[in-house]
Amino acid sequence: MKQRLKVFLTSPYLYTFLIIVLMDQITKLYAAAEQVQLEIIPNFFYLSYSRNTGAAWSILEGGMPFLALISFSVGAGLGLYFIQKFSTFHWIHKGAITLFLAGTWGNFIDRAFYEDGVIDFLSFHFGSYIFPTFNIADSALTVAVVILIAYALLEEKIVKKA
Repeated sequence: MKQRLKVFLTSPYLYTFLIIVLMDQITKLYAAAEQVQLEIIPNFFYLSYSRNTGAAWSILEGGMPFLALISFSVGAGLGLYFIQKFSTFHWIHKGAITLFLAGTWGNFIDRAFYEDGVIDFLSFHFGSYIFPTFNIADSALTVAVVILIAYALLEEKIVKKA
């Protein structure tokens, strides 16, 4: 395990994880401090500060302690599994898990330390429909899930090429 941890700690995946979590936290702190409400692309993209005490689309709203526990458990469990099996994963898999962990820990930090909820600030409007506001951690999670699904569907072809 010691050797596996050393390999992981010197990998670009760890640095990517740290950069994403830092970017997530810095942008959230800025959005909260400024109570940002800014139109970036007219009638489409906005920076719009809000808080969410639930999960995606405010599912389980008000369940912050439960969601913090889930975030911590998933982040710790997957993190340990990732370190243990790190050398056996394809680089695409490593990248996706890195994004997933960064998103999980980014939102865990909010749930554990801010009782008024996860900070969201990225808002897209499609005509009269307003997509639920989200943040960098949510983006990392979403991209990770898409990559993991695509990898699962195309794994045979990807492995054959390697």
